[in-house]
Amino acid sequence: MKRISIDPITRLEGHGKIDIFLADDGSVANCYFQVPELRGFEKFIEGMPIEEVPRVVSRICGV
Repeated sequence: MKRISIDPITRLEGHGKIDIFLADDGSVANCYFQVPELRGFEKFIEGMPIEEVPRVVSRICGV
């Protein structure tokens, strides 16, 4: 199994990384997105249509 890591993630406030695990045939077996800081946006936007997320989050966060 091959592992691809993107660390650090740019254009992100704080720290974060992505780990992608590829199967032997090249398909994605697992992918992990890790951000250690809890800002609460994830809970706030649960169930919201994806088209609305940039509009709402950009008004909350001044970054």
